[in-house]
Amino acid sequence: MSEMKQAFDPMVYDALLELATRIGGQYVEWERQATALEEQEHWKQAGIALRAQVRAIDPDDVVAIEAKRLELRELFQSLPETAPAVAV
Repeated sequence: MSEMKQAFDPMVYDALLELATRIGGQYVEWERQATALEEQEHWKQAGIALRAQVRAIDPDDVVAIEAKRLELRELFQSLPETAPAVAV
């Protein structure tokens, strides 16, 4: 009997997208709370960069997806409740 390749589960990629959405939502919240234009722009650009990183992941590359999920999970768990100070 030959070994069968495990079928790819698209939920793995969906979980990555959900995690990015949660982080991005935090960035949007901080952008809206910011009083200085520089701070608003910082969080806007952080969200744009995050989306670009996720879009760069091949949705069929399980290794890349899992690596990015680990990275984003650590980032998400480290996010404080209030926006960190932004160097302007």
